[in-house]
Amino acid sequence: MRKKFSKKVFILLLTFANLVVGYSLCRQLMNIRHESEVKIDAYAFDKNVKKSQKKIYPDLSELDHLSILVSISQQKMIVYSGNKVIFKTKVSTGAKETPTPTGKFAIEAERGEFLYDDSLNRGACDWVSFKDHGGYRFESLPTDWKGKILKGESKKIGTACTDGNVRLSKEDAKWLFENIPEGVIVSIH
Repeated sequence: MRKKFSKKVFILLLTFANLVVGYSLCRQLMNIRHESEVKIDAYAFDKNVKKSQKKIYPDLSELDHLSILVSISQQKMIVYSGNKVIFKTKVSTGAKETPTPTGKFAIEAERGEFLYDDSLNRGACDWVSFKDHGGYRFESLPTDWKGKILKGESKKIGTACTDGNVRLSKEDAKWLFENIPEGVIVSIH
């Protein structure tokens, strides 16, 4: 009886060991697959931005736990719902002389369809404040007094060239202006 008991225990232990090894391998394969998807996603993102294909904008009213991350080093803006990336795009942040503030902020109540500064001879469409009640904001590329993007400005997207505001394409700025709710956390680093 002792030999039978030992064989049963041995078979049970062997089966358990196979399950543990199988589970471990499965988790490793899932991680490899996830890393591949992230690399593919980043590659597809860069290709889409370069080709300026029409973007698909998520409906933020159906999502919760929204937050925005702006990477100054990468000149990108990423919108999250919880931990899930729901939108990302290239942006332009502050030049060396006029840097974009870093830290945690929140989308403020101040926003507008258009602003124009006569002294700078330029304006911006669809702006949304994130610091100092309009002092720092997300906004479109610079425009003339009619709201038309100034010549050459589209080529600057993805470079640090602003007066501290975060510039987006006209389409991205319009989407953000129309959809991002007040109070959403904005992290800039």
